[in-house]
Amino acid sequence: FGMAQITKPDTANMPIDTSLKVKPVVFDTMSYSEEYRRDKWRFSWGARVGGARGKYTINENTIDQVSPSGLPVLDQNGKIVKNQFVNNKLFGTGYSGGVFARFVRGSFFVQPELMYSSKAGKFDLLKNDGSLYKRVNGSFSSLDMPLLIGIRSNKSRIFFGPTVNFAYKLNNEMKDALSEFIAKEKLNHQFFNRPIMNFNVGLGFEFGSFFFDVRYEKSIKSYSLQNIGPSNSPKLFNLKADGFHVSIGFIQK
Repeated sequence: FGMAQITKPDTANMPIDTSLKVKPVVFDTMSYSEEYRRDKWRFSWGARVGGARGKYTINENTIDQVSPSGLPVLDQNGKIVKNQFVNNKLFGTGYSGGVFARFVRGSFFVQPELMYSSKAGKFDLLKNDGSLYKRVNGSFSSLDMPLLIGIRSNKSRIFFGPTVNFAYKLNNEMKDALSEFIAKEKLNHQFFNRPIMNFNVGLGFEFGSFFFDVRYEKSIKSYSLQNIGPSNSPKLFNLKADGFHVSIGFIQK
């Protein structure tokens, strides 16, 4: 037989090791809506400029060439000269620049912009035998008014929103190509269907007062609803322009 006695240690006089204390972990559980309610609207403004890579989408048709008098053009054999309008997958280079205002509350922001842009793209004209007659490196000028809505952090943003576009001027190469199918005096601002609405989505990164943006603009409606070709057999010319925009800018905070 054995007998043991259990004694309690004298904890009153024992040193306490404070290095083993567990520090509480604090999580930021504030939701976007809570952050919005606690904050107030703040205003800032800025400017941006950049380049774009754009692509055209046209409705593919075979269209008769017309003379300045409006009559069909005939070849040496007395046949009507026709060209086929064809899409291709090539991109054109454009640019844009303008100013914007930004209204921020919490992590949310609203950003109206006023931009000038050159929307570029390419399409082909084929001969009757299917060979290439002309590759059109087109571009046209447009006044754009995006209205962007997004979520931001200290250094990054994501955004989306509609853009109202007022196209008004073709470049010379596109004007010369289309003048074989429509009177040249009609290739002015009246050639365009305006205003139209497109859609933007993108992301941005900020470094102090400077930022870098990448966005994609998707064309929803045609920029033109113009009939081309002879008056007795006109064909509708639809033109949509999509593009990737890369820009740098400055924002006053």
